[in-house]
Amino acid sequence: MKILIISTVKPHAGSGIGLIEYAYQLKAHMEPLLSNEGSIEVLYALGRAERNNVRGLIVANTSFKKKIANIPANKYDIIHITDHEIGFAAKILKKHGNSAKVIITVHDLSRFENGLHRGISQNVYNKLVKGSIKDAINYSDFILCNSFQTYNTIEERFGKKRHMKVVLHGTNDKLLNAPLPKKPRGNVFVVGYIGALMKHKNVIFILNAAKSLRSDEYKFVLYGTGVDISMLQKFSEINRLDNLRLMGYLKEEYKLKAYDSFNAFVFPSLYEGLGNPILEAQARGLPVIIYKNAKIPKEVRKYCFGAESPEHMAQIIEDLKEKGYDEESRKKVTEYSRSFTWERCAKETLEVYKRAI
Repeated sequence: MKILIISTVKPHAGSGIGLIEYAYQLKAHMEPLLSNEGSIEVLYALGRAERNNVRGLIVANTSFKKKIANIPANKYDIIHITDHEIGFAAKILKKHGNSAKVIITVHDLSRFENGLHRGISQNVYNKLVKGSIKDAINYSDFILCNSFQTYNTIEERFGKKRHMKVVLHGTNDKLLNAPLPKKPRGNVFVVGYIGALMKHKNVIFILNAAKSLRSDEYKFVLYGTGVDISMLQKFSEINRLDNLRLMGYLKEEYKLKAYDSFNAFVFPSLYEGLGNPILEAQARGLPVIIYKNAKIPKEVRKYCFGAESPEHMAQIIEDLKEKGYDEESRKKVTEYSRSFTWERCAKETLEVYKRAI
Protein backbone atom coordinates (compact mmCIF):
# COMPACT_ATOMS: atom_id res chain seq x y z
CA MET A 1 0.00 0.00 0.00
CA LYS A 2 1.43 3.34 -1.07
CA ILE A 3 0.23 6.26 1.05
CA LEU A 4 0.64 10.01 0.65
CA ILE A 5 -0.10 12.30 3.58
CA ILE A 6 -0.96 15.90 2.67
CA SER A 7 -0.35 18.40 5.47
CA THR A 8 -0.33 22.19 5.67
CA VAL A 9 2.97 22.19 7.58
CA LYS A 10 5.85 19.71 7.51
CA PRO A 11 5.02 17.14 10.22
CA HIS A 12 7.55 17.19 13.03
CA ALA A 13 7.72 16.31 16.71
CA GLY A 14 7.23 18.88 19.42
CA SER A 15 5.39 21.49 17.33
CA GLY A 16 2.81 22.09 20.04
CA ILE A 17 0.17 22.47 17.29
CA GLY A 18 -2.51 19.79 17.16
CA LEU A 19 -2.83 19.46 13.38
CA ILE A 20 0.94 19.13 12.90
CA GLU A 21 1.23 16.70 15.79
CA TYR A 22 -1.54 14.56 14.31
CA ALA A 23 0.19 14.23 10.94
CA TYR A 24 3.54 13.49 12.58
CA GLN A 25 2.23 10.91 15.05
CA LEU A 26 0.07 9.19 12.44
CA LYS A 27 3.03 8.68 10.10
CA ALA A 28 5.41 7.65 12.90
CA HIS A 29 3.05 5.03 14.33
CA MET A 30 1.73 3.71 11.04
CA GLU A 31 5.08 3.01 9.35
CA PRO A 32 5.83 0.01 11.63
CA LEU A 33 2.39 -1.44 10.79
CA LEU A 34 2.99 -1.53 7.03
CA SER A 35 4.37 -4.52 5.17
CA ASN A 36 7.64 -4.35 3.23
CA GLU A 37 5.70 -3.23 0.15
CA GLY A 38 4.07 -0.35 2.02
CA SER A 39 5.32 3.24 2.15
CA ILE A 40 4.28 6.65 3.44
CA GLU A 41 5.32 9.94 1.86
CA VAL A 42 4.41 13.48 2.89
CA LEU A 43 3.51 16.55 0.83
CA TYR A 44 3.29 19.87 2.68
CA ALA A 45 2.88 23.57 1.93
CA LEU A 46 5.03 25.18 4.61
CA GLY A 47 8.22 24.18 6.41
CA ARG A 48 7.01 25.81 9.63
CA ALA A 49 3.69 26.94 11.07
CA GLU A 50 2.36 30.20 9.62
CA ARG A 51 -1.29 29.76 10.38
CA ASN A 52 -3.86 32.49 9.74
CA ASN A 53 -1.44 34.87 8.01
CA VAL A 54 -1.26 36.29 4.52
CA ARG A 55 1.86 34.44 3.34
CA GLY A 56 0.52 31.11 4.54
CA LEU A 57 -2.74 31.62 2.68
CA ILE A 58 -0.96 32.71 -0.50
CA VAL A 59 1.39 29.71 -0.49
CA ALA A 60 -1.41 27.24 0.27
CA ASN A 61 -3.60 28.62 -2.51
CA THR A 62 -0.97 29.02 -5.25
CA SER A 63 2.18 26.91 -5.47
CA PHE A 64 0.82 24.23 -3.13
CA LYS A 65 -2.28 23.77 -5.28
CA LYS A 66 -0.01 23.24 -8.28
CA LYS A 67 1.94 20.58 -6.37
CA ILE A 68 -1.30 18.76 -5.58
CA ALA A 69 -2.45 18.94 -9.20
CA ASN A 70 0.88 17.44 -10.29
CA ILE A 71 0.66 14.37 -8.05
CA PRO A 72 0.94 11.35 -10.41
CA ALA A 73 -2.52 9.94 -11.12
CA ASN A 74 -1.65 6.30 -10.41
CA LYS A 75 1.23 6.46 -7.92
CA TYR A 76 -0.66 6.13 -4.61
CA ASP A 77 -3.38 3.86 -3.26
CA ILE A 78 -4.32 6.29 -0.48
CA ILE A 79 -3.99 10.07 -0.26
CA HIS A 80 -4.79 11.27 3.25
CA ILE A 81 -5.44 14.99 3.77
CA THR A 82 -4.77 15.43 7.50
CA ASP A 83 -6.00 19.02 7.78
CA HIS A 84 -9.63 19.69 6.81
CA GLU A 85 -8.83 23.38 6.22
CA ILE A 86 -6.92 22.41 3.06
CA GLY A 87 -9.83 20.30 1.89
CA PHE A 88 -9.52 21.95 -1.54
CA ALA A 89 -6.89 19.25 -2.16
CA ALA A 90 -9.67 16.63 -2.40
CA LYS A 91 -11.42 18.60 -5.14
CA ILE A 92 -8.18 19.10 -7.08
CA LEU A 93 -7.33 15.39 -6.92
CA LYS A 94 -10.77 14.35 -8.18
CA LYS A 95 -10.83 16.98 -10.93
CA HIS A 96 -7.45 15.71 -12.19
CA GLY A 97 -8.59 12.09 -12.25
CA ASN A 98 -6.29 10.77 -9.53
CA SER A 99 -7.03 7.09 -8.91
CA ALA A 100 -6.10 7.12 -5.21
CA LYS A 101 -8.77 6.87 -2.54
CA VAL A 102 -8.93 10.27 -0.85
CA ILE A 103 -9.25 10.31 2.94
CA ILE A 104 -9.90 13.51 4.90
CA THR A 105 -9.65 14.02 8.65
CA VAL A 106 -12.07 16.61 10.01
CA HIS A 107 -10.87 17.86 13.40
CA ASP A 108 -13.69 20.32 14.09
CA LEU A 109 -16.14 22.70 12.46
CA SER A 110 -15.26 25.73 14.58
CA ARG A 111 -15.07 27.96 11.48
CA PHE A 112 -18.84 27.57 11.11
CA GLU A 113 -19.55 28.55 14.73
CA ASN A 114 -20.55 32.12 15.57
CA GLY A 115 -18.80 34.14 18.25
CA LEU A 116 -15.69 31.99 18.68
CA HIS A 117 -13.16 34.27 17.00
CA ARG A 118 -12.13 37.87 17.41
CA GLY A 119 -10.86 40.35 14.81
CA ILE A 120 -11.25 41.12 11.11
CA SER A 121 -8.38 38.86 10.00
CA GLN A 122 -9.91 35.85 11.77
CA ASN A 123 -13.32 36.48 10.20
CA VAL A 124 -11.76 36.81 6.74
CA TYR A 125 -9.79 33.61 7.31
CA ASN A 126 -12.95 31.78 8.41
CA LYS A 127 -14.80 32.76 5.24
CA LEU A 128 -11.92 31.55 3.06
CA VAL A 129 -11.61 28.25 4.89
CA LYS A 130 -15.32 27.37 4.95
CA GLY A 131 -15.32 26.65 1.23
CA SER A 132 -12.28 24.45 1.60
CA ILE A 133 -13.93 22.44 4.37
CA LYS A 134 -17.00 21.94 2.17
CA ASP A 135 -14.70 20.57 -0.55
CA ALA A 136 -13.21 18.20 2.02
CA ILE A 137 -16.66 16.86 2.89
CA ASN A 138 -17.97 16.64 -0.68
CA TYR A 139 -14.98 15.26 -2.60
CA SER A 140 -13.39 12.74 -0.22
CA ASP A 141 -13.94 8.99 -0.47
CA PHE A 142 -13.82 8.56 3.30
CA ILE A 143 -14.14 11.00 6.19
CA LEU A 144 -12.40 10.46 9.53
CA CYS A 145 -13.76 12.32 12.56
CA ASN A 146 -11.87 12.83 15.80
CA SER A 147 -15.04 12.62 17.93
CA PHE A 148 -18.73 11.81 17.73
CA GLN A 149 -19.42 15.52 18.19
CA THR A 150 -17.58 16.23 14.91
CA TYR A 151 -19.34 13.25 13.26
CA ASN A 152 -22.79 14.49 14.29
CA THR A 153 -22.06 18.11 13.34
CA ILE A 154 -21.02 17.04 9.83
CA GLU A 155 -24.29 15.16 9.40
CA GLU A 156 -26.28 18.11 10.74
CA ARG A 157 -24.64 20.58 8.33
CA PHE A 158 -24.01 18.43 5.27
CA GLY A 159 -26.41 15.48 5.54
CA LYS A 160 -25.68 11.83 6.21
CA LYS A 161 -22.44 10.45 4.77
CA ARG A 162 -22.02 6.75 4.03
CA HIS A 163 -18.25 6.55 4.37
CA MET A 164 -17.48 8.18 7.69
CA LYS A 165 -15.92 6.87 10.90
CA VAL A 166 -14.81 8.17 14.30
CA VAL A 167 -11.14 7.51 15.04
CA LEU A 168 -10.13 9.08 18.34
CA HIS A 169 -6.73 10.76 18.35
CA GLY A 170 -3.88 9.90 20.67
CA THR A 171 -2.09 11.63 23.52
CA ASN A 172 1.60 12.48 23.82
CA ASP A 173 3.52 9.22 24.43
CA LYS A 174 5.89 10.92 26.86
CA LEU A 175 3.00 12.09 29.05
CA LEU A 176 1.40 8.64 28.95
CA ASN A 177 4.51 6.63 29.78
CA ALA A 178 6.13 8.73 32.51
CA PRO A 179 5.39 7.56 36.07
CA LEU A 180 2.78 9.60 37.89
CA PRO A 181 4.07 12.16 40.38
CA LYS A 182 3.00 12.20 44.00
CA LYS A 183 0.89 15.23 44.85
CA PRO A 184 1.94 16.45 48.33
CA ARG A 185 -0.58 18.65 50.12
CA GLY A 186 1.50 21.82 50.41
CA ASN A 187 0.45 25.28 51.47
CA VAL A 188 0.04 26.54 47.90
CA PHE A 189 -2.50 24.91 45.55
CA VAL A 190 -1.31 25.40 41.94
CA VAL A 191 -3.99 25.69 39.25
CA GLY A 192 -2.66 25.35 35.70
CA TYR A 193 -3.66 26.02 32.10
CA ILE A 194 -1.83 25.13 28.88
CA GLY A 195 -3.31 26.33 25.59
CA ALA A 196 -3.86 29.24 23.25
CA LEU A 197 -4.87 32.68 24.52
CA MET A 198 -7.70 33.26 22.07
CA LYS A 199 -11.36 34.16 22.39
CA HIS A 200 -12.79 30.65 22.00
CA LYS A 201 -10.43 29.33 24.71
CA ASN A 202 -12.28 31.59 27.17
CA VAL A 203 -9.21 32.17 29.35
CA ILE A 204 -10.82 35.25 30.93
CA PHE A 205 -13.00 32.72 32.79
CA ILE A 206 -9.88 31.58 34.68
CA LEU A 207 -8.88 35.13 35.59
CA ASN A 208 -12.33 35.79 37.00
CA ALA A 209 -12.03 32.61 39.08
CA ALA A 210 -8.64 33.86 40.32
CA LYS A 211 -10.37 37.07 41.50
CA SER A 212 -12.40 34.95 43.89
CA LEU A 213 -9.35 33.18 45.30
CA ARG A 214 -6.94 35.95 46.30
CA SER A 215 -5.50 34.00 49.23
CA ASP A 216 -1.79 33.12 49.22
CA GLU A 217 -2.95 29.50 49.29
CA TYR A 218 -3.78 29.58 45.58
CA LYS A 219 -1.60 30.21 42.56
CA PHE A 220 -2.76 30.30 38.91
CA VAL A 221 -0.12 29.48 36.28
CA LEU A 222 -1.12 29.95 32.63
CA TYR A 223 1.02 28.89 29.65
CA GLY A 224 0.26 30.02 26.10
CA THR A 225 0.30 32.79 23.53
CA GLY A 226 -2.33 34.39 21.35
CA VAL A 227 -4.17 37.56 20.39
CA ASP A 228 -5.83 37.90 23.81
CA ILE A 229 -2.55 38.27 25.73
CA SER A 230 -2.76 42.09 26.01
CA MET A 231 -6.35 42.00 27.17
CA LEU A 232 -5.56 39.36 29.80
CA GLN A 233 -2.50 41.25 31.05
CA LYS A 234 -4.52 44.44 31.38
CA PHE A 235 -7.31 42.61 33.24
CA SER A 236 -4.76 41.11 35.62
CA GLU A 237 -3.17 44.49 36.32
CA ILE A 238 -6.48 46.32 36.86
CA ASN A 239 -7.71 43.63 39.24
CA ARG A 240 -4.32 43.21 40.93
CA LEU A 241 -4.22 39.45 40.44
CA ASP A 242 -1.00 38.81 42.34
CA ASN A 243 -1.90 35.12 42.46
CA LEU A 244 -1.74 34.76 38.65
CA ARG A 245 1.19 34.29 36.27
CA LEU A 246 1.02 34.50 32.45
CA MET A 247 4.05 32.42 31.48
CA GLY A 248 4.01 32.69 27.67
CA TYR A 249 4.81 29.90 25.21
CA LEU A 250 5.62 26.49 26.66
CA LYS A 251 8.09 24.36 24.70
CA GLU A 252 7.02 20.75 24.21
CA GLU A 253 10.01 19.37 26.12
CA TYR A 254 8.87 21.22 29.27
CA LYS A 255 5.23 20.17 29.09
CA LEU A 256 5.59 17.11 31.35
CA LYS A 257 7.27 19.16 34.07
CA ALA A 258 4.59 21.84 33.81
CA TYR A 259 1.67 19.41 34.16
CA ASP A 260 3.34 17.72 37.11
CA SER A 261 3.74 21.07 38.88
CA PHE A 262 -0.06 21.57 38.94
CA ASN A 263 -2.54 20.39 41.57
CA ALA A 264 -5.47 20.94 39.21
CA PHE A 265 -5.97 21.83 35.54
CA VAL A 266 -8.55 24.29 34.20
CA PHE A 267 -9.71 24.39 30.58
CA PRO A 268 -12.77 26.63 30.11
CA SER A 269 -12.74 26.52 26.28
CA LEU A 270 -16.06 27.27 24.57
CA TYR A 271 -15.52 24.75 21.75
CA GLU A 272 -13.18 21.83 21.07
CA GLY A 273 -13.11 19.25 18.30
CA LEU A 274 -11.59 16.88 20.84
CA GLY A 275 -9.76 18.70 23.65
CA ASN A 276 -6.34 17.08 23.87
CA PRO A 277 -5.02 19.20 26.80
CA ILE A 278 -7.80 17.71 28.93
CA LEU A 279 -6.56 14.19 28.17
CA GLU A 280 -2.94 15.21 28.71
CA ALA A 281 -3.73 16.63 32.15
CA GLN A 282 -5.78 13.58 33.13
CA ALA A 283 -2.98 11.30 31.94
CA ARG A 284 -0.83 13.06 34.56
CA GLY A 285 -3.42 12.28 37.23
CA LEU A 286 -4.88 15.78 37.48
CA PRO A 287 -8.49 16.77 38.19
CA VAL A 288 -9.74 18.86 35.25
CA ILE A 289 -12.33 21.64 35.43
CA ILE A 290 -14.08 22.73 32.23
CA TYR A 291 -16.84 25.20 31.41
CA LYS A 292 -20.02 23.18 31.87
CA ASN A 293 -21.87 24.68 28.89
CA ALA A 294 -18.98 24.31 26.44
CA LYS A 295 -19.18 22.32 23.23
CA ILE A 296 -16.64 19.62 24.14
CA PRO A 297 -17.00 15.98 23.00
CA LYS A 298 -18.51 13.56 25.50
CA GLU A 299 -15.54 11.21 25.05
CA VAL A 300 -13.27 13.83 26.64
CA ARG A 301 -15.53 15.62 29.12
CA LYS A 302 -16.61 12.30 30.66
CA TYR A 303 -14.58 12.66 33.88
CA CYS A 304 -14.27 16.45 34.09
CA PHE A 305 -15.68 18.78 36.72
CA GLY A 306 -18.11 21.22 35.06
CA ALA A 307 -18.10 24.84 36.23
CA GLU A 308 -21.18 26.94 35.47
CA SER A 309 -19.42 30.23 36.23
CA PRO A 310 -16.00 31.55 37.32
CA GLU A 311 -17.29 31.64 40.90
CA HIS A 312 -18.35 28.00 40.60
CA MET A 313 -14.88 27.13 39.25
CA ALA A 314 -13.33 28.84 42.28
CA GLN A 315 -15.60 26.81 44.56
CA ILE A 316 -14.55 23.52 42.89
CA ILE A 317 -10.88 24.51 43.28
CA GLU A 318 -11.46 25.26 46.97
CA ASP A 319 -13.12 21.86 47.46
CA LEU A 320 -10.24 20.08 45.71
CA LYS A 321 -7.71 21.82 47.91
CA GLU A 322 -9.64 21.08 51.09
CA LYS A 323 -10.73 17.49 50.39
CA GLY A 324 -8.15 16.38 47.83
CA TYR A 325 -8.67 14.36 44.65
CA ASP A 326 -9.57 10.88 45.84
CA GLU A 327 -7.27 8.10 44.68
CA GLU A 328 -10.03 5.97 43.16
CA SER A 329 -11.18 8.80 40.87
CA ARG A 330 -7.60 9.66 39.97
CA LYS A 331 -6.87 6.06 38.99
CA LYS A 332 -10.06 5.74 36.90
CA VAL A 333 -9.45 9.01 35.06
CA THR A 334 -5.77 8.26 34.43
CA GLU A 335 -6.50 4.82 33.00
CA TYR A 336 -9.23 6.20 30.75
CA SER A 337 -7.16 9.09 29.36
CA ARG A 338 -4.23 6.75 28.72
CA SER A 339 -6.39 4.64 26.40
CA PHE A 340 -6.12 7.50 23.86
CA THR A 341 -2.91 6.26 22.23
CA TRP A 342 -1.41 7.13 18.85
CA GLU A 343 -0.74 3.43 18.27
CA ARG A 344 -4.47 2.69 18.45
CA CYS A 345 -5.23 5.70 16.26
CA ALA A 346 -2.75 4.49 13.61
CA LYS A 347 -4.16 0.94 13.63
CA GLU A 348 -7.75 2.12 13.24
CA THR A 349 -6.75 4.56 10.49
CA LEU A 350 -4.93 1.81 8.60
CA GLU A 351 -8.10 -0.31 8.75
CA VAL A 352 -9.99 2.60 7.16
CA TYR A 353 -7.39 2.72 4.36
CA LYS A 354 -7.92 -1.00 3.68
CA ARG A 355 -11.68 -0.57 3.74
CA ALA A 356 -11.53 2.38 1.35
CA ILE A 357 -9.42 0.42 -1.14
